[in-house]
Amino acid sequence: MLKNYIKIAWRNLVKNKLSGFITIGGLAVGLTACTLILFYVAHERSYDSFHTDSDRIYAVEAQVNMGGDSIYMNSMNATVGELTENASPVVSSSLRLKEEYKPVIITNTSQPGTRFSEKDFSYADANFFDFFSFKLKNGNTATVLSKPYSLVLSEDMAKKYFGNQNPIGETLSVRKDSTYLFTVTGVMENTPSNSSLHPDFLASLSSMPTMKEFERDFDSEVFRLGAFPTYLKLTNPTAKNAVENTMQKLSIQGNAEASDVYSLSLLTDKHLNGRDASNTRYIRIFPLIAVLILLLALVNYLSLSTARATLRSKEIGVRKVNGASRKSVAFQFYVESTLYVIFAFLLSVALSVVLKPWFFSLLDIEIDASFFLNKNFLLILTCLLGFTVLATGFYPALVMSAFNPVENLRSSRASKMGGERLRKVCTTVQFVIAIALLISGIIIHQQLDYVRGVDTGLNRSDVVMVTLQNTMGTNSTPFRNEIEKLSQVTSTAVAQYPIYKGYNMFFASSEQVPDATGLPIFSVDDDFFKTLGVTWETKPDDENFYSKSDPVIINEAAISKFKLGPNPIGESLLFGNSKREIVGVVKDFHFENLDAPINAVALFVNSKTKATTTILGKSGGCLFVRFQPESDVPQLLSKMETIYTQYDSATPFEYQFLDDAFDTMFRSEERLSHVFNLFIILAMLIAGMGLFALATFSAQQRMKELGVRKVLGASVLQLTTLLSFDFLKLILLAILIASPLAWYFIHEWLQDFNYKTTIHWWVFLGAGAGALVLAILTVSFQAIKAALANPVKSLRTE
Repeated sequence: MLKNYIKIAWRNLVKNKLSGFITIGGLAVGLTACTLILFYVAHERSYDSFHTDSDRIYAVEAQVNMGGDSIYMNSMNATVGELTENASPVVSSSLRLKEEYKPVIITNTSQPGTRFSEKDFSYADANFFDFFSFKLKNGNTATVLSKPYSLVLSEDMAKKYFGNQNPIGETLSVRKDSTYLFTVTGVMENTPSNSSLHPDFLASLSSMPTMKEFERDFDSEVFRLGAFPTYLKLTNPTAKNAVENTMQKLSIQGNAEASDVYSLSLLTDKHLNGRDASNTRYIRIFPLIAVLILLLALVNYLSLSTARATLRSKEIGVRKVNGASRKSVAFQFYVESTLYVIFAFLLSVALSVVLKPWFFSLLDIEIDASFFLNKNFLLILTCLLGFTVLATGFYPALVMSAFNPVENLRSSRASKMGGERLRKVCTTVQFVIAIALLISGIIIHQQLDYVRGVDTGLNRSDVVMVTLQNTMGTNSTPFRNEIEKLSQVTSTAVAQYPIYKGYNMFFASSEQVPDATGLPIFSVDDDFFKTLGVTWETKPDDENFYSKSDPVIINEAAISKFKLGPNPIGESLLFGNSKREIVGVVKDFHFENLDAPINAVALFVNSKTKATTTILGKSGGCLFVRFQPESDVPQLLSKMETIYTQYDSATPFEYQFLDDAFDTMFRSEERLSHVFNLFIILAMLIAGMGLFALATFSAQQRMKELGVRKVLGASVLQLTTLLSFDFLKLILLAILIASPLAWYFIHEWLQDFNYKTTIHWWVFLGAGAGALVLAILTVSFQAIKAALANPVKSLRTE
């Protein structure tokens, strides 16, 4: 019986090729989109879950109050883990981790030409591979980090520095302010893409006390903040609150006046709930998009399958007259639906595999190919298949099995067999989803364009930021001089950090606000204001103001924050024990994310000569280069790289345009925009395919009616209008429903932005007009074809 049902399903599919292609193709496209989004979402939600004890691993955090501002810190003193472990029996182990915040220069000592600048260099306690579930390819987990100056490489780094040679026992030199020699003691597998930790180089933390740069990180045994991200592994997750109370007591024991609030954050929550996780801002929106696209595909399938099934009313009548039960008829339709869904599902899996690299490049993410075979994701796909089979088969089986055999055999009019109202609802729902996505996509584009055009208080155009390491040393001055000699360069400036890439945070106070308050600090030279187009509110009277003892420039927001006078020139801010006189005020400018209001900032200004030698030469920093708008940029960059290599061959030439750095702050919004672009196209494609198939069905069903009307004198235009009008009414209804829904959701989304675009009425009008044009083009093709048909052919059987 089952074999017979499959044969019938296959014959019907071959017989109605166009309808079958649209039905299965539309569902496959929807399932492909859903699969790719679910793959991305499942990956994002699986971060760090591959660790054996992931539900028991916590990161230590602290909430610090600074002058009324709450700041969250995740770096602890070197003894915090050990103290907590000794004081709390539910803490089974602790781990300290320290990442170099600046690139280091690594050289293979046996091949001095193999030298690179590396960013992912970290230090870890000896129990790292027992604490986490990272796998070693070579080396012993218990001893690989037990000795000072031991080093574990990732597979990629081992190949990069040693090729196919066994690196165990080999030596790498690591250059920072000083140069240190590390012995390779192990090679670890590359970290999974769903890991929040990605150390390419993992050095023994026991090396740090003997390294000059880290001596002060070990000078206290008090429970307090420090330099080490610290992790605890509990014996039981329910003991979290007890451990937090223990940490609070330890903090007070170290300092009776301590007000910091310590807490534990689950490692698996770090990626999604971290305060720096802007790349996952829309992880909750993407599943909604997946649901809408799947709903669109299911509605399309349901609409077309019921339309196709009603044409088989006589077949059902004959089967029932010959003794077929309602149950057997329902089962037949379920078998057919399951077969079609399996075809669509297999096609969607193939499309997902093919489109996966392109889709993830669109999202600017990398996901291990092996994750596609992850058991949790395979379970998600199985559930998706099961749900699709149930959703697509239930209604057609229920409706078709309920047909009255007497009515079926008495009339050839399939419209009486049910489903017409459902198909109207399905068509409306399809276009509600498509139009809502279209409206949302347009406004997201407008918002992106709007924030990119916001006046940030800086002239971002035609500025390139060149990152310099301390390896430049005393060559920083001749390097800058050579850059300034280039004909395309109009000016240069120095700062400790690139704009939008970070700043120092100092504690400051004033007479009006005596409590220490966090204040961002930029160390710059006197050309900074001219080169970046920073506008003066009150310019210093003395052009050589930077030659005074400890001057400071503040912005307008700092006046308000420290309750200074309207003209604060001559007033002072206290930075610890250092008192600095305010000599100038600049207008507010954005130096961090636009989502927050402009923050207060102070600028420590040095002369051009001093800044070049102390910032660029000693500690490394950023050289801002402003060039002429009409410059040949590739040629300019090539010349700059040539000059750079002459003065610093140890580190690669790294640069970024200032406007590109600004745009990276909207990476999550761009990601959402890309996804909307893709799925707007898919939604319109699925909706258009469904409408085309329904128009074809409607024209076939009313062929004799059209023949009679044409014989009685109806024109082609009249017949086309007759067939199109019913569908256009549904599209107009969809526009009326989709517009307020889209307005509500996009209005809520815009509330997350400090700067937001206006929602214009013409967006809704344009989206609706676009949907109507699509519908008219789709329906008219079949309507005109039916209207032009010879009425003799349609009426000859009457």
